[in-house]
Parts: sequence; C-alpha cells; structure tokens
Amino acid sequence: MQDRFKRLFKLRFAILYPFAVFAVLFSRPNDKSIMAGIWFILAGLLLRVWANGYAIKLEKLTTSGPYAIVRHPLYLGTVLLTAGFVIMLNLYYFGFLFLIIMAAVYYNTVKKEEKMLEQKFKNEYIDYVKHVPAIIPTIFPYRKGEKWPFSFKRLIKSQEYKLFIWMLVLVIVFHLKEEFFIERETVDAKILWLIIIAFMLGFVDLAGEIIKNKKAGTK
Repeated sequence: MQDRFKRLFKLRFAILYPFAVFAVLFSRPNDKSIMAGIWFILAGLLLRVWANGYAIKLEKLTTSGPYAIVRHPLYLGTVLLTAGFVIMLNLYYFGFLFLIIMAAVYYNTVKKEEKMLEQKFKNEYIDYVKHVPAIIPTIFPYRKGEKWPFSFKRLIKSQEYKLFIWMLVLVIVFHLKEEFFIERETVDAKILWLIIIAFMLGFVDLAGEIIKNKKAGTK
C-alpha cells in the first residue's frame, strides 16, 4: 500500500489522473470511435503482454522477443494504449497535447534507464543500442545476446494482467457512457452483460490481491 501511495506522486501519474478525470467528464465517444480505438488499445496490451513474458529486469540484458526489434516495447505499448483511448474518446486536440507532455516525461525516464543499463552491461548494451531503435521497431531483429523463451510465470509475476483487466473495464465504462449519456439508450440485455462483465473483472483483480496478501501474511 505504501508503494502504491508513492506511485501516485510520480510525475507521469500526476499527469495521467487529471487526464482520466477530464476524459470521464468531457469525452463524447461513439460507436465508430470506440471500434477504431479498440484496435490500438488491443495492440498496446498485447505488446506489453509479449514484452513482460520475456523481460528479466536488471539481471540480464533482455534481447529476446519484442526486445530484439525495439528497446522499449513496454513504453511503445503504453503509447499505443494512450493513442487508442484518445481516438476512442474523440479527444483529439486535448489528447494530442497530452501525448506530447507524456512523451516529454517518458523521454527523461528512458534516458535514465538507458544510462543505468549502459553502466551495468557496458559494451553489450552499447552494441544493442546501435542496432535496435528505442521506440520505432526495426525489421531486422537483433541476433546477438542470450536468448530465452516466453514465460507465463514471468508474465504473471509482472502483474501485467492487472493492466489488461482494467483497460477492458475502462473500455466497457466508456462504451456504457456512450450508450447511456450520449445515445440515451435504455437498459437492455447487452448493457446488463457489459455491467456484469466489468464487475466480474474488477472482482477477479480484488480476489487476486486478497489471496496474494494472505499468502504473504503466512510466510
């Protein structure tokens, strides 16, 4: 809980949360924008899932999976997610400004991470940087470095499934906003199912946290 509280004061989250509030209050999604945005959101989620199945942070230089074609697949996934919500919510002007601000924030974060990696892995990392772009993927995968397979255990440990769950919940919430407050639709079976699915997804995450805390308490 203390770590989560500290996370609230990180600069990128201090920018993200006001944007989220603005999106909830002033966005006007429609069926077309929702369908267009979902593809970017799905691409971002899948890329992050793919990357977390390979990432071994600070222990080894990860050059497997998506890291063979782009140095920061997790950040690229975040960019796709953000762009997807900007498109879905029809917040183009405000969203474009938000993307520029977030890019500036992440630029500093990326530079700090790369400096740390260079100090740890030295020439190995310098060679990696020469051949693999930071954000725009290359079509020529990096062949050097140690390789290992995708690991579901590593993916679960990263807790990336939480982001997947809550992104789906957000998509459902904004779709319900469009149905109720913009289109003025009445409650039907489809809407009820969406509400039930959103609550079930939230419950799955909550149940997982309770189980994890109980296990931690018994050790």
